[in-house]
Amino acid sequence: MDHTPSILQLLEIRQRKDIEDRVHNFIWEGGIDVGVCDKVVEFYETCTYLPKVEYDGRDSSIGKVSTDMHCHTMLAKNEEVLNTYLLNLLECIQTYCRTYPQAGQLNCHVSPMFNIQRYKPSQGYSTWHYERGMERINRERFLVWMTYLSDNPDGGTEWMYQDKYIPAKKGATVIWPAEWTHTHRGVIDKKLEKTIITGWIDIESGFAI
Repeated sequence: MDHTPSILQLLEIRQRKDIEDRVHNFIWEGGIDVGVCDKVVEFYETCTYLPKVEYDGRDSSIGKVSTDMHCHTMLAKNEEVLNTYLLNLLECIQTYCRTYPQAGQLNCHVSPMFNIQRYKPSQGYSTWHYERGMERINRERFLVWMTYLSDNPDGGTEWMYQDKYIPAKKGATVIWPAEWTHTHRGVIDKKLEKTIITGWIDIESGFAI
């Protein structure tokens, strides 16, 4: 007897897998216009009043190698590019909360602090980690958001327990829980430079969604 699955059975399996991914892993994938992303990159490269902080991987509590620009949502009042990005991000967050209504019932706020991060070839954040901790700076984190600002097919992000990998595609925006259940790491791109913008959604402090 031939036990090879039929095309219909294969489609049903794929549909079940898609549903499981969408409902159970709580990793939401959306997108922001690549034109907006290009302007954020331009801001990162040309801004002269915000310092760029280099991480060399020697701090065991961080374990990443990158050059970061630390930003604040108040900058959006004077920087149109950041205001446009944050408005687009807000739409993504609202979609996440519609997808998972219980998340939207909490008193959540976009954290005022966020980062634009650049990784040169062979740099990255390859240490398994999660975003919420017991320190004052991270204990209120509820969700994480990130937008890829460059195309890096070999340099995306992977999640440990969800067995999931998302390649870095410019404009792709991902939102996921900040808890240990979503331990993740960046995949190192050895050939291409990689740039992202990322931040958090807190339970108590920041600006209301």
